[in-house]
Amino acid sequence: MTEAEIENELQSLKAQLAALQEEHAKTRFGWLWWMRNTGFLLLVLGISVFFGVLQVHGKIESNPVAMTLGLIAIFMFLFGVWLAAWSLRPLAERIMKTAPRW
Repeated sequence: MTEAEIENELQSLKAQLAALQEEHAKTRFGWLWWMRNTGFLLLVLGISVFFGVLQVHGKIESNPVAMTLGLIAIFMFLFGVWLAAWSLRPLAERIMKTAPRW
């Protein structure tokens, strides 16, 4: 292989690496965006279901459906908070740096 061919191959590999890095950045941004929006959706749904349960005419303690919906709303809210928090860029970057590589 001549030096010119080696230089052309090196330039080709650099271009491919740049394209892969750009694709990786777009994919990571897309995942974080969807994760954040899913978290916010679960937050809103959890809050609305919980307030709906609180509007029940009667005691919640004697209504197993209201109790179940209340627990589901609490867990939905907590999972939404978890998703929204972990999708923030500083925390996501920290996780990606410390996560074990397989």
